[in-house]
Amino acid sequence: MNTRQHSNQLFVGAALVLGGLLLFLNNLNILDIGGIWRWLPSAFILLGIWQLYVNNFRFWTGPVILIGGGFLFQLAALGALGIDSVFDLWPLVLIVIGGSILVERLGIELPSLPGRSQDPDSVNILSLFNGAEHTVESEAFTGGELTAIFGGVDVDMRQATPAEQRIVINAFALFGGVEMKVPAEWHVRRDVIGIFGGSDDSRKQKPDGPSEQTDLVVTGFALFGGIEIAN
Repeated sequence: MNTRQHSNQLFVGAALVLGGLLLFLNNLNILDIGGIWRWLPSAFILLGIWQLYVNNFRFWTGPVILIGGGFLFQLAALGALGIDSVFDLWPLVLIVIGGSILVERLGIELPSLPGRSQDPDSVNILSLFNGAEHTVESEAFTGGELTAIFGGVDVDMRQATPAEQRIVINAFALFGGVEMKVPAEWHVRRDVIGIFGGSDDSRKQKPDGPSEQTDLVVTGFALFGGIEIAN
């Protein structure tokens, strides 16, 4: 991530240019885009793939949700799968939530998935229909992934020391919220895509003016949710 110049803003900019061009050609009766709307769910598939690429395939939860959800709704839009069948799959969410609760309560240790490591110097939290709080005290903090789906994640990083000059946290908020408390002296760059949601740096104390130094890069996606940086 440190060596890549690509970002979510590049994806958004390209999507806006392409969308504006198609609408402009449609208004001039040069191109009929009526059938293109059927492929709108594919935009979420591409967004999920893009997020995997930007994060060097380290963080999987949010992108997999985008890709999986986009794939199902794309099948429905093309008539290969009924929309009712898509929503009939919602009990799987209950199975996942219940299974995660049982695993935690029974003390079962599962193999770590890519991007979901138990490394004490990183943070990987998934909150489903509940709230999660965590304090990072690592002296070699490397970043991580925060996912809130119909829930909230609150992470306090004010006692953490970055392992390198720039660390990355990928945040995903779907009908939920992610809040990160960071030191006032940190330079934070937000690179978040928001659809009916967004991100905000609401710190009362933070570095003045722009700086070439970046301590924390927050990437991710917010759909009907929010990602906030606070003191």
